[in-house]
Amino acid sequence: MKNFKFLMPMLAFVMAVGLAFTTKADVQTAGWVERDGMPYQLQNDPCNSGTEDECEVIFLDDLDTPHQVYTDSDLQTPKIGGSPDGEPYVISD
Repeated sequence: MKNFKFLMPMLAFVMAVGLAFTTKADVQTAGWVERDGMPYQLQNDPCNSGTEDECEVIFLDDLDTPHQVYTDSDLQTPKIGGSPDGEPYVISD
């Protein structure tokens, strides 16, 4: 019984420390685009107009190519919040 009273608090402490490292923060990204055939994470979120239109961006170094913005690096789910006038957002990322 004496060992039991000593081991239970120690076991609870070890479990608490172990479980502290198992959780992952819900990280929200600004969005992903495909550049040069690879997923590229945007630094700022241009898709915040509140519309139901799909979001597109144009980079300052390549003004001729609009890029579809996606919610994750799999580039499967388009991100909504495109500009109200239908034009892609111009960003410098």
